[in-house]
Amino acid sequence: MKFFTTALAVFALVATTANASPMLREGKKGKSKNPAPVVEADDDYTQQQDPTQQQDPTQQQDPTQQQDPTQQQSPTTTASSGCHLTGAYKKGTDISKCSSIVVDSLTVPAGVTLDLSLAKTGATIEFVGTTTFGPQKWEGPLVRVSGSDLTVKGSGILDGQGSWYWKQGQSITRPLFFKLQNVIGSTVSGFTIKNMPFRTFSIVTSKDTTISGVTIDNRAGNGIAKNTDGFDLTKNDHITITGNKIYNQDDCLAMQSSTNTIFSNNYCCGGHGISIGSLGGNAVDQSTTVQGLVVEGNTIVDSDNGIRIKTIIGLKGLVSDVKYVQNTLSNVKNAIVMHSDYSKAKGGYTNSP
Repeated sequence: MKFFTTALAVFALVATTANASPMLREGKKGKSKNPAPVVEADDDYTQQQDPTQQQDPTQQQDPTQQQDPTQQQSPTTTASSGCHLTGAYKKGTDISKCSSIVVDSLTVPAGVTLDLSLAKTGATIEFVGTTTFGPQKWEGPLVRVSGSDLTVKGSGILDGQGSWYWKQGQSITRPLFFKLQNVIGSTVSGFTIKNMPFRTFSIVTSKDTTISGVTIDNRAGNGIAKNTDGFDLTKNDHITITGNKIYNQDDCLAMQSSTNTIFSNNYCCGGHGISIGSLGGNAVDQSTTVQGLVVEGNTIVDSDNGIRIKTIIGLKGLVSDVKYVQNTLSNVKNAIVMHSDYSKAKGGYTNSP
């Protein structure tokens, strides 16, 4: 590596190692100038055309929408509207006017993203029931969320049907599961993600956001699933990940780059431990810097590694102000690992100095 600085401010580790259709339904409150039938927020409302258009036979839908069954008309909403997504998801469904969004036992077709990236500021997104995603060879993501002051929560399950991918090996293109991009001042909590085809959470260019009480459950893929990272972080600031349960076959946390991150009181089982990297680029910049990371009070069990820093040979980057405090390791093959010779081209370590 041409240049790489690593500084660990505090390293306090407690370790024990062993061998080694309609889909969109809308509830409305209040009045509008041209109101649709008033429905209580808890009731179901099947999306329809404006009643005035139904009464006028000269009015028709946009023919382009008639020709493309994957496109859904934007619902008429008010500031207090709640939207209910259930049944078969339609690509292009507009949730931008919904102050609350319930994703309820949704079926998302193969190759389609459940797109919640246009959620309005301050919206609540809740997952209930079991939502499934049709399998297909593509990059994903299966779910995309963006926005400010969001509350993303629920007791529901998101099922990626990973077994379809696992049995075909690592050579096929597999979708990222849940992308949080440009998420500001928000919370994510409570729901379960299971049977991931590939990486679980990709958190990118987000800030001041907390993820807590989420379960990532890929135990069905033990011995066959690969690259099922729990949390991958890139170019974020002030992200807190706390009190989550992660059962997977790769890094519990993978820090590509980010500043002021807290990873605390999480349970990591069956993967590759808590990692910085693989990290490196042509210059020391936002994309190659991990700074101000606190890893505290986590439990890592039945893992290949405990704590790991992995940098790419011949490239530049910066790791500084990193604290590991009171983490517990059990049945971990390699408690502490530091490599500066990783090669993406070769897919592993090169044993180079």
